[in-house]
Amino acid sequence: MPPFPRTARTGGGSSYALPSAQRTGIEAVIRDAIAMDRWLPAPSRVDEITHQLRAYITDAVTALDADTREEALATVREARHRLGLVTGDGYTSAVTYARGLGLVAKELRDLRRGLK
Repeated sequence: MPPFPRTARTGGGSSYALPSAQRTGIEAVIRDAIAMDRWLPAPSRVDEITHQLRAYITDAVTALDADTREEALATVREARHRLGLVTGDGYTSAVTYARGLGLVAKELRDLRRGLK
């Protein structure tokens, strides 16, 4: 039993516990993906996050395709590059890939908000 029950503290160092509040939508998926450097989800959750991010990025790239601003073009190029990559073998590779997708999805989301 950890020295500090019902907390994320084990006494040996800090660990990160995700808030228990249920979050929905792409915002939650992006936050979860980016936070994968602090928490390790189940492999099925990594697959779910990856699938949702790939769908979002595909839609966002299509919506931003006609934008001619340099920032938009660079972000779309990076997003297409990440979509072309594949997950390597193993859990660590899957987490790294999903986190990368989360970061580019965040950039696309912010860019799309700026256009409105």
